[in-house]
Amino acid sequence: MKVAVLLPLALLLQIPTPDGPATATNLEYPVHLQILLTKANGNRYGFSGFGRGNILGPPVQGVDFTYACSTPMLDNSHNEFYQARWKKQDRKLEILMQRVGSDHLDKCDLDIALKSVPYKGH
Repeated sequence: MKVAVLLPLALLLQIPTPDGPATATNLEYPVHLQILLTKANGNRYGFSGFGRGNILGPPVQGVDFTYACSTPMLDNSHNEFYQARWKKQDRKLEILMQRVGSDHLDKCDLDIALKSVPYKGH
């Protein structure tokens, strides 16, 4: 009896797989953003979160950011980056995100604050 009740509850509470960086190069997204740390909370409407990373210049520049998207995003390893483009110069970036195991691309806007130096980890 408990299993019959818990299984539907577990399905409702499934955590979606975070989106990673798009794998195919898109020339409309020339900015490269390395995400070093990201945290998110979600509900049925999507995810909101914050993080920090580096715009991979030259010059390399640190950023803090907040976002609200349909899925959470993954941190990057040292040799990965999200493709991005400026929506508002030095204020808002749009990044391309790709669902793990899929060719489907999502877009997400990040409100950013530029830092005077890059974050370590680059």
